[in-house]
Amino acid sequence: MGGGVNVAPSYAINLIGNLPQTNDSGFRTMSSSTGGSNVVAVGFTLPTGTDYALQNAVLRLSSYDSTDVFNVQIRNDGGTNPGSTVLANFNLPGSQGTGIFDYTFSSSTAFNFQQNTKYWLYVDISAGSGGSGSIAWRRSTPAIDPTGIATYGGLVMSRDEGSTFSNITTPYSFQVNATAVPWETDALSVIGSTVLFGFGLWGKNKFAQKKI
Repeated sequence: MGGGVNVAPSYAINLIGNLPQTNDSGFRTMSSSTGGSNVVAVGFTLPTGTDYALQNAVLRLSSYDSTDVFNVQIRNDGGTNPGSTVLANFNLPGSQGTGIFDYTFSSSTAFNFQQNTKYWLYVDISAGSGGSGSIAWRRSTPAIDPTGIATYGGLVMSRDEGSTFSNITTPYSFQVNATAVPWETDALSVIGSTVLFGFGLWGKNKFAQKKI
């Protein structure tokens, strides 16, 4: 089995996911052909307290080559199923060849997840959305439920390009990486406080030297 690299900034965290996989004997083939599974979406809800900035998404795939075209997105919540609003898009990585690999999809859109809000990771290879070819989204056996900062909200699939959905009970291997929005502000605050503290000590020492 091949193994890709889960690339994320050193301060990024697992927002929701079930990597690393245990094994890859389970999978769902997604195809642009009519009647096949052409859309699969994972729901998740952020907790109250903090917003998170999207970094990337990782999908464990096989049968992915340079001829396959599909969309990986973050969508709004439409109730029991994904909504129609695309909130963020991901860039397609290059194929790693024959085998099963972790593929990292970098975000092409700056986007912040809002606290206490439900979202969907939306994978779409339907011909109607410009998709072509087929890919296999792998899963662990036995299946592993996604965990992380967010709460897992179920998995759905569509055979008619997202017009109707049905539930899937076994989640596939993925991970959404994000950073807490206050991270940059907090880091700058710490740096600023350290600088001010340093100036304070310098001034205090200079004053003490003058008194001597």
